[in-house]
Amino acid sequence: MPKLIIHSPAGTFDAADRQRVAAALMALGLECEALPSSPMVRSTVWTYFAEYAADAVFMGDEPARLPIVTLQIYVLAGGLDGTGKRKLIEGATAILDRHPDGTHVAPVYVVIHDVVDENWGIFGKQADLVALKASDPNAPAI
Repeated sequence: MPKLIIHSPAGTFDAADRQRVAAALMALGLECEALPSSPMVRSTVWTYFAEYAADAVFMGDEPARLPIVTLQIYVLAGGLDGTGKRKLIEGATAILDRHPDGTHVAPVYVVIHDVVDENWGIFGKQADLVALKASDPNAPAI
């Protein structure tokens, strides 16, 4: 049940892009965490797009000249092993890459925050990764 926050300069993603990116990141996150893709689990993956004015984004001490993107992913600790984290970083970078022609790297940072169950609250209760993984594959969305 990853929580995703995408930081980018304003205009990097239009409404259709945001929908496609949210869907692709949700599918990738569930796959990497080996979570069921039930309507309930899918509805607990929340994605936020935070956009910043052009004069509020820098590369070093210069205004950003590329559509740089930072993705912060919050996951329950133990949900991702090293292979899952690598796959999530590589897949998310490909999904978020908006580099212009002539640029050879994807200007994307991905930061994964492992949060222990006892520090993660949802619907007024502490999260339970084991229960989530064992949840009914047909459970309805929240």
